[in-house]
Amino acid sequence: MMSRFLISVAFAGLLTACASTTPTYYTLQTAHAAPAAAAPSTQAWKGFQLRRMDMPAQLDRRAFVLTQAAGGQVNLLNDSQWASPLPDEMSLALVSGLQDRLSVPQLASTAAKTPHWQIDVLVQRFESVYGERATLELSWTLTPIGFEGKTQQCRWLDSEPASTVPELVQAHRQLQQRWADALAAQMQGKSVPAMLGKAMICVS
Repeated sequence: MMSRFLISVAFAGLLTACASTTPTYYTLQTAHAAPAAAAPSTQAWKGFQLRRMDMPAQLDRRAFVLTQAAGGQVNLLNDSQWASPLPDEMSLALVSGLQDRLSVPQLASTAAKTPHWQIDVLVQRFESVYGERATLELSWTLTPIGFEGKTQQCRWLDSEPASTVPELVQAHRQLQQRWADALAAQMQGKSVPAMLGKAMICVS
């Protein structure tokens, strides 16, 4: 009971501080990792295209959406913002993550004749619970364009413990990277690592 009281007091203090401070901007992107080995020349597909990144309207914003554990109250922290609207942040992070892992480009929509994977994403939950955790829940369809392959539909649900806003941001970045690891393995036809596979369910 006391811990919940302390979290509530800290949460109220955070909102009060946010009313008078200069905005702090966050990004889901991480520093580029060392590039992966070049894709084999025999690989049937030569790139990928993130066609859609859809999410609920209440998340489609720059202000950080914070949920209080007790009562589920949601607050918009206008002084803690994403560097761009959240769908753009997620798109940029996924594209850069896949490019680092696969060493193939994100293709323009006009490159339909180039064999590639098409990715359509629906974000169901991008939750930041103050004092507890960050949660990412989404589904996607992976479609082969211009080469033989199976269309796959997948769902991902994963959480990372975190407390403060900076910790929640870092937790979301970790979740984003784990999702990119799993998706890259899937696109390459490799087994998804067991730890990542626990968060992922696919049908084809």
